[in-house]
Amino acid sequence: MKKYYSIGEFSKLTGVTQRALRYYDEKNLLKPSKISESGRRYYQDKDMAPLQQIVSLKYLGFTLEDIEPLLKDQKANLQDSLKFQKKLMIQKQEHLNQVIKALEHAIEIIQEGEMDSRVLHFLIHSILNEKEQFDWMREYFPEQTVNHVMEMFEAQGFEVNKRSTLIIQKIKDLIHTCEPDDTELQANIHELVTIVFDLLGNDFDLDQLETIPVEDTPSLFVSPFTEQEEIFLQQAIEIYLKQRDELNGNDK
Repeated sequence: MKKYYSIGEFSKLTGVTQRALRYYDEKNLLKPSKISESGRRYYQDKDMAPLQQIVSLKYLGFTLEDIEPLLKDQKANLQDSLKFQKKLMIQKQEHLNQVIKALEHAIEIIQEGEMDSRVLHFLIHSILNEKEQFDWMREYFPEQTVNHVMEMFEAQGFEVNKRSTLIIQKIKDLIHTCEPDDTELQANIHELVTIVFDLLGNDFDLDQLETIPVEDTPSLFVSPFTEQEEIFLQQAIEIYLKQRDELNGNDK
């Protein structure tokens, strides 16, 4: 014979308030197994699995609207529910690890000097979206190049982020105090290009970057520069590339 729990008994058994159970019923998230003629709600052991899933998903930050389709996609048994919750918890843990990593890097780099808010946002955003950016790279870069970048970040991630962020900040400062062909600005652009080559490999053709549609994925890539700064920087980069080509031509 199936055992039924009154809403009060089920509340004590699960630690979920009667008010919440009634609300989940109203939202069609967790219907009682039985409703008496007088309208009293009764639950069974099988109702614990979906309830536990609702509680876990709420803890992970899901809204009740988000939870409803997830419940429909899951088999109503405890093992599947726990496996699904574990998967989500691992994803949450990975995200939190990236947040901590981003904050640690930002704290360390800020100690080197004053940092523009856009540059800081660029750093944190890049770290938080690191995995997604690697996935994106696989669509446009050779596998060997992507693997090399990933290995570099695995071994020297903090050093790469620190070095590039400080150079970007320096370039941003110089943009407002010099001309595009300024020697110091050109030297910092060279430093940034060197980091790019270190990441992508010396065999990578820098001109290929111009054909890659970074602007099509604004959620993955943000710029540390304002629109006016980017226009100025583009002029400076064109000068740099021209001087590089002339130098390479003279070497031949």
